[in-house]
Order: sequence, then structure tokens, then C-alpha cells
Amino acid sequence: MSSESDPRVRIEAQGRDIDAAVDLFQSGYNGNTFQAEATERPFFYRHTARGDRDMTLRSTRFDGHVSGVIAPGDDYVVSWLVSGTGRFDIGRSESLLDVEQLMVFPTDWPFSFDFTDVHQQLVHFHRPYLETIAAEQYGRGPGPLTLDHTVPPTGASIRAWKNTIGLVARIGADVTTSPVLQAEMTRITAIAFLGLFPPRRSDIPASLHVAKNTSLKVAVDFIHANAHLPISTTDIASASGLGLRTLQEGFRRVLETTPNAYLRGVRLDRARAELDAGRSGEVANVARRWGFGNLGRFSAAYADRFGERPGDTARR
Repeated sequence: MSSESDPRVRIEAQGRDIDAAVDLFQSGYNGNTFQAEATERPFFYRHTARGDRDMTLRSTRFDGHVSGVIAPGDDYVVSWLVSGTGRFDIGRSESLLDVEQLMVFPTDWPFSFDFTDVHQQLVHFHRPYLETIAAEQYGRGPGPLTLDHTVPPTGASIRAWKNTIGLVARIGADVTTSPVLQAEMTRITAIAFLGLFPPRRSDIPASLHVAKNTSLKVAVDFIHANAHLPISTTDIASASGLGLRTLQEGFRRVLETTPNAYLRGVRLDRARAELDAGRSGEVANVARRWGFGNLGRFSAAYADRFGERPGDTARR
């Protein structure tokens, strides 16, 4: 950044010092236990960032092997590989990345990664900024966003994203770009990003915001954040710091349900969101994706919760 009055960001670093590269990326990505080594290629890294305080477009080249753990930070981040190989592990759901595959960094829990000879593009949005844009777009107050990385974006939203990134990258490369124009580019990129990964609103019961129910709220937050994973009641109890019996009694007393039933309800809500968005394919695929192996039981549970059959939602 050139001065306090100029919000534009211009960063560039490169070299062949592997320790310097590890220090740069570990500090820049809220990471720990980063490890790197050379591969058959001579080691080289390059990192650039262009944008402003609210959003940066970043490009990273790492000719070597690097792995580590990244903790949640102050940004919402989407990335994709231009070349090389990569893997994310967000708990129990390991993802091997294809070139051009869009990946949203988890925002509520650490994740591990493993990259080899990669050229990677990333876009970082400062949390308060993206939450404000989302509030404007969806007509609600600003607040934390739950971005569903388990549902692939549609073709139309991907095309809009690529067109936007191309435009913003060209304008951002111009050192004479005014702060006003940069701010407008940041805004249209945020809107395109929200088109890729529309945020879910986790409806946390008001009773959980009472101080005495803090641990129970942690359990519910964990369910919402990990409903796409094969989590168990034991996992929920461990995440909240409660014993199994205390957890179950708390759900019964405050929410009048069980942890498993609450988890099933969240998964049904996610399934309905997919069907309602019209980007899910067959009902059976949605049911399986959210852990319902028996289509008849899924349909019955769905109808009981929403008052209509899954196929009715999909046809709207």
C-alpha cells in the first residue's frame, strides 16, 4: 500500500530461498507447521497481490512441494489451480483438486493442504466487507457467512466469475487505476463471488444465545459447519467440550430434540436448498449426498419437515 490515503494494494515477492518462501506463505495465510522441499524442478516461488483493503487478487507460483495447516483468518478466500497438483483435507473430506476447480477455504475450522509444483490463483475478501455486500444483496443484517463449498457452482455463475476476474485483473494491473475505480471493481467481484457460493443463513435458535447455553451453541455451530461430513454425536460432544450425556440432555432441555435429529434436520434443509436452487440433478443424488440412503424414507422425512415432496421442490 503506497500511503494511508491510498487503499490500493500492490505486493510482489519472488526468489529461490525456500525458507523465505515458507515464512512468507505461513505468515500470509495464518498457517502453522508449513513444510517445503524442492522437487525435480529448481526451487522457485513468486507471489503477487493486487487490489485494495477489501479485496485482493493473488497469484502464487511454488515450484516445489509444500504442505501445512491453515487456520481461519480475517478473509473469505476462493482459489483455483492453474497448474500442478493439490489436495485439501478439511477433516474427513479430502479433496483432490482439478485444474480450474474452485475451492472456498473453510471459514470456521483449520484445514490441511498439500501442493506440488503449483500455480494458484486466489481472491481474498475482507470479512466485514463481504458480509456487508451480502447483507445488501440478500436484504438482511451483516453477519458471518456460511459458504457451502460442497455444492459446485453452476455454469452461468462460473462464466460470470471468470469474466469478472478477467476484467478486474486487467484494471488492477494498471498502476494508474484510481481508488474509486478499484473500489467499484472490488464490489462487482464480491457480487460475482456470492453468485458462485450463495451464503446459507444458519438459523440458530435464540435460546442458544443465553450465556448459560454457550457450550450448546458451540455444538449447534459445529453441526451447521460440518453437516456435509460424516460426524457423530461423539464428534459434536468433543467439539463443544461436553460429555455425551450432558450434550444429549442439553439438546432435550433447550431444543426439545436430540443431536442426531437436529443434524438430520440441518441436512434436510441443505437438501431442500439444493433442490430449490435447481442445481442438484436427480432427487436421489441429493438424498445420497446428504446421507439419506433410502429414498422413500428421505421423501417421508422431507415431506414431514417441509410439507411437500422433494420432487415438488425440484420442479418449481
